[in-house]
Amino acid sequence: MSIKIIHTADNHIGISYNSVSQAKTELVLERLTSLKRIVDEGNKEGANYLVIAGDLFDVTKVVKTRIMEVIKVLKTFNEKVIIIPGNHDFFVDEFDSLWNYFKTNIDTEKIIVLDKYEVFIDHLGEQEVRFYPAACRTLHSEQNMIGWVNLEKKPIHSINIGIAHGNVEGLGRDDDGKYFNMTHSELTNSGLDLWLLGHIHVAYPTQNEVNENPGYFMSGTHMPDSWKSTNAGNAWIIEIHEDKKVKAKKFQPSAFKYKVIESDIRSLSDIDNFKNQILNCDKKNTAVRLNLTGTLVQNDLSYLEETINEIRNEFIHFEENKYIKRRIDIDAINSEFVEGSLPHILLSELLLEDPDGMSTQKAFEAIKKNN
Repeated sequence: MSIKIIHTADNHIGISYNSVSQAKTELVLERLTSLKRIVDEGNKEGANYLVIAGDLFDVTKVVKTRIMEVIKVLKTFNEKVIIIPGNHDFFVDEFDSLWNYFKTNIDTEKIIVLDKYEVFIDHLGEQEVRFYPAACRTLHSEQNMIGWVNLEKKPIHSINIGIAHGNVEGLGRDDDGKYFNMTHSELTNSGLDLWLLGHIHVAYPTQNEVNENPGYFMSGTHMPDSWKSTNAGNAWIIEIHEDKKVKAKKFQPSAFKYKVIESDIRSLSDIDNFKNQILNCDKKNTAVRLNLTGTLVQNDLSYLEETINEIRNEFIHFEENKYIKRRIDIDAINSEFVEGSLPHILLSELLLEDPDGMSTQKAFEAIKKNN
């Protein structure tokens, strides 16, 4: 028989969201709600396993109410949930540690935390499924945790699946070599049918659907996690057949997005273009950052401010960085210098010869600075 897995990682429940403080409450809830959507999608697809490949939590010290909220969500998955600790929520074998508290509050037959380097064997009817976990026990390591897998037997009739957390060379940056680096050859030569990985916050493979076995999958984060995020969040639905053929498709659990708008504003039409761009966003689910540059005459500057003030409160988070100067026109010259004065005459004549206004701008600023 074939088996079906929904694969996620890097959920980072408990993240602080200090960089989007206006939307902190909503995004803390959305991170948990998106996890619930993964569970619901897995149930809808009839998945046999929900595999979380590390960093379910953002830190090793998580308030117990948050842990219980996560457990409540995971309990709604119809079949088995399999979890390994990642580098952010690495396993510490202490009485009141995150994972020991977690394990005391779950049905360990249904929600399984694999924190040891040993094979977990399960059966779906007559089909044997073997999981080879490579949990993290520290925040950083120059060595990955998958070496022990090479020593294990991999029965040919079993479906053999590795679960690990760490960087894969060529997929993510690890300039200091401290994030459990794995190589492509280490993964594909391990003798397993495939690996389910966490740590890199973008999905691999990049296609939305896969019809052959790439050797390993990265789920990426289940929702965007910073202003640098270019994806909407992801989980994989993976089907493995008895003959070891693999097909998979992406699922996007979250509607939330970060939107950075870079715009050089020099006219009313530029303002309207930027306004149309921003109003096409899903306002209730988008955090917006404006990076605006340019020059505008005073009336257009006022219109820009009015435009920004109109839309500011429509988004769950809105911030702006404006580097826009007042463009020097005859009104600006009249407002600063007495008509007939030498600066007024020089700037007025220069403006006539300088339709773009750049030379006039520099001259105006120089005169103002030295007055």
